[in-house]
Amino acid sequence: MSARRPAQPRVVYEHLDTAFVSLPALLRYLQQRDFTGRVHVELDEYDGDIYLAARQPFEARERDHATGREETGEPALQRLLVRAREEGGHISVYEYPAAESFDELRARPAPHAQETQDDLDRRTVLQLSGDLIAAVERAINVSSAESFAAHFRAAREELTDDYPFLASLGACVEYVEGEARLSRRTDVGAFVEGVCAALRRVVARVAVRDAEGRGVRREVARELAALGERRPKALTRFGFAAQLERIAGLRWT
Repeated sequence: MSARRPAQPRVVYEHLDTAFVSLPALLRYLQQRDFTGRVHVELDEYDGDIYLAARQPFEARERDHATGREETGEPALQRLLVRAREEGGHISVYEYPAAESFDELRARPAPHAQETQDDLDRRTVLQLSGDLIAAVERAINVSSAESFAAHFRAAREELTDDYPFLASLGACVEYVEGEARLSRRTDVGAFVEGVCAALRRVVARVAVRDAEGRGVRREVARELAALGERRPKALTRFGFAAQLERIAGLRWT
């Protein structure tokens, strides 16, 4: 007789923003309902899981990707609760209704648990690129009547000889279980350089038309400085941090 396959987790909440969600309150809510499952917390270069089984104390595991540290137990739980107060992170909740113990919970992979480190890196780079593009677009929309979309499209077309993927950013993306990441045929370092080069051109073009001279650059610098504070480790790791002041055309450090 073949072994029974474990039931797939039920997604209860996914990608809740840590800026608006209290992790302790969420855990109390789930515990009061005899919830059995896993709460996954993902932050800049850090993630962790809190396991819940009906009428049992929490168990926790954390991973610091910057240092390589992985720990379990009460200290890990307390650090997770503290880190989850930071902005820029996500909380997801997965229910495993058929699981009867913590051992069963730990044995069942959460979504993305089978991804390689390269897969995770590609997902992070795409997210960071989206955050960077959105920050520059917000700055230009606030400080100028110029069309960000038109300038960004023109800049990408000019750079296609050096960065062919810029002709169609969508061609660089693949979806795995609904999650977007850079395709394996796209070089991560070249992708970062190309996106940053295109954004530098956009800001330079709009700044030339700026009646206040440095107004656009100041607004871009403000947005990028805020992004740098939210995701410092990941931006540095993938080469974005060194490009932020170059994109703005202003120094703030």
